[in-house]
Amino acid sequence: MTKASAAIIIPGKKDSEGPYTLLRVGGLPLLDRQLFGLYYHGVKKAYILDPKEALRKWRFERKPEDMEIEVVETFPALEEEFYLVRGDVVFHKRFFETTKPLPSSKGLTLLTGKPADGHKWWTKSDGFPILEQDHYVGFARVGHGHIPALSRALEVDAENGDLKLFTQLSKTKDCELMAGPGIFFRRIDSRADTYQAGTLLFHSLRKPQDGIVARTFNRPMSLPVSRVLAVLPVTPNQLSVINGFFAIAAGFFLAFGHHLMGLSFYTAGLLGGIFMQACSVYDGCDGEIARVKFQFTHFGDWLDTIIDDITNCIFFAGVAAWAYLSTGQTRFIYMGIAAFVGQWIANLVMYYFLIKVAGTGNNQDYKVGFGKDEEGGLSGRILDKLKYLTKRDFHLFFFFLLGAVGRLDIGAYLIAISASIAGTILGLQHLILLKNGLPTSEEGK
Repeated sequence: MTKASAAIIIPGKKDSEGPYTLLRVGGLPLLDRQLFGLYYHGVKKAYILDPKEALRKWRFERKPEDMEIEVVETFPALEEEFYLVRGDVVFHKRFFETTKPLPSSKGLTLLTGKPADGHKWWTKSDGFPILEQDHYVGFARVGHGHIPALSRALEVDAENGDLKLFTQLSKTKDCELMAGPGIFFRRIDSRADTYQAGTLLFHSLRKPQDGIVARTFNRPMSLPVSRVLAVLPVTPNQLSVINGFFAIAAGFFLAFGHHLMGLSFYTAGLLGGIFMQACSVYDGCDGEIARVKFQFTHFGDWLDTIIDDITNCIFFAGVAAWAYLSTGQTRFIYMGIAAFVGQWIANLVMYYFLIKVAGTGNNQDYKVGFGKDEEGGLSGRILDKLKYLTKRDFHLFFFFLLGAVGRLDIGAYLIAISASIAGTILGLQHLILLKNGLPTSEEGK
């Protein structure tokens, strides 16, 4: 799909305090959010229309690299199609991937959606009701032949001139109404609307790759925390490191809580489970902040992945130590060693895949099993059914429950078994991939 190389942002609605495009949602001004969304979609040139200098006080907090940005008083004379984005809306970044090249200089594509798209409970998507059925989301792909009409319309009505023109053009043969992929959008019709927009924005951060526990328990707890953290000057990498201290605390209570602090083994095990579950829950915050504030980096992916793997090993060692100290049975030491070996076999296989195939550092890009794909045969389908056993959220939540009932000795057996299963599953997966021909990182993407 060929992308437009330029975009024009019109501020949209304002009040006595200023244009709504400078309001913040998810820790970023709306204007910055639109620019970053365009930048990561491949747009290298952006014009911000500001005929009355309402944006003269605006300054970048963090500028997209290699993007040329110009604030203009009049509509620029472009000779190619462009994106037109309203600055008083928030919508999912996947809308940028929806359009296709226009057939002529008079072509026009208006992105549309329904109120139920991407909704959360009673908070629904809301766009501009200028069409007969669906809402216009505030994002269009426009042929340069419409520039004179757009310029005149915005001179007459700087806030809504584009909407009035698009209402007329939507009934012509040159206009295509393209439905979005069922994702959220929200216009800012008042300053209070930023809260509802933030609700939909953070709700959209849920991932289809999430495990069962992450979907039903962890995300509902991490997203409200991320919403608070988004307004603070903390980076995703800092959050990754901070979250690692939950695991260190868990390992400390498990291994030393009884002898150094005088805690009962039950209390030490309970605290260890609580801290590790907290680590599992808030492990999502760094990624959520990275995505909502456009702070994702290749280094950040790898930092998060490696810290996750190290914290797993700290917890496994803590569970084995707790079981050994509370029972005096040396077999738990060997179980801890087996868990460590199995875990790092799985880790190294995953690292190899991420480097050679996925080209990322995000462990959720590792594909376990082949699902319905017959390429993996019976073994591939079996691995696909067992994949949730390898999910970090699943086994840490289970260990938390064991700590709550004082039976982390059972957890010692499980870490040895689950790590061995993970090493076996990922090892077999690796052999299947090698047998079928390991794709390159470009093909993996």
